Amino acid sequence: MSKEIEPTYIGKNDGLVFKVPSELFKMKIGDNIDKERAKTFSKYLRGTFKGLQDAIKSKNGNENNLKTETTPEFWQEFEKKAKEMGVDLIGYTPVNPNFIFKNMRIYGKNAIVLGQELLWSQIKTAPSVDCGIECFRVYQELGESTLKLTEYLKELGYKSEAHHPFGGNLLYPYHAVAAKLGIRGQNGLVITPEFGPRQRWAIITTDADIPKSPERDFSEMKNFCERCGACVKNCKGKAVLVDPIEKVKDSGVITHIERSKCIESLMNNNFCSLCLKICSLGHPKKDKVKSDNI
Repeated sequence: MSKEIEPTYIGKNDGLVFKVPSELFKMKIGDNIDKERAKTFSKYLRGTFKGLQDAIKSKNGNENNLKTETTPEFWQEFEKKAKEMGVDLIGYTPVNPNFIFKNMRIYGKNAIVLGQELLWSQIKTAPSVDCGIECFRVYQELGESTLKLTEYLKELGYKSEAHHPFGGNLLYPYHAVAAKLGIRGQNGLVITPEFGPRQRWAIITTDADIPKSPERDFSEMKNFCERCGACVKNCKGKAVLVDPIEKVKDSGVITHIERSKCIESLMNNNFCSLCLKICSLGHPKKDKVKSDNI
């Protein structure tokens, strides 16, 4: 039996309580779908939930992992492995204890933020079954990559824990922004120069010393996002808040989404995801259109 190790952090923010989105487990892919696509969806769904369970157990096996020192060459090799697995975006930032869910345990002082693109060819069909399949494809694939990279770090002697893209113990958007991978858009999603809002995120927490993420100029993207507001105006579930709500005074944790309305829209509108489609910052150049024409 594995020896229990002490967590690096335990979430203490009263305004940040993790709630299992049980409604999503009742979602059905619909009756008007061919068997092949239904089979593909089922495979990705099963893989996502298995990966989520494996990530919860990934803190195990760290009992003797005490190394912290790294080199630039170490991270070059790590990023090479990640890219070969299909990871598109990689950034680094210290874990922010304020953005850990209440009573959740985190193992590792630093966060490696991983992002993978959601393909535009599928997202542009939103709301649709194909868009839902694409989301779960990335949940499964990025989840697998995150677990493999976590085990790689653990085998080298670094305490590390995987946080699956379908759900982890800390808030991903805040850490992705802190890792200089993008900005927080009007609807709370992270907007990146590479894919706009079209990516899913995962995190590896680790005691390995991390490199500093390079500075990037997001001013043009920020200005566009502030002027646009298409995601707010076109939300099918009317779930996006124009004025975000602060969860707890002076906590830094805010929400742009009314969770119940968003999930209801997912249930009633074929997995919805219109916010991923509507943002013109996520359109490939050849497909760019004015957002008010969608």
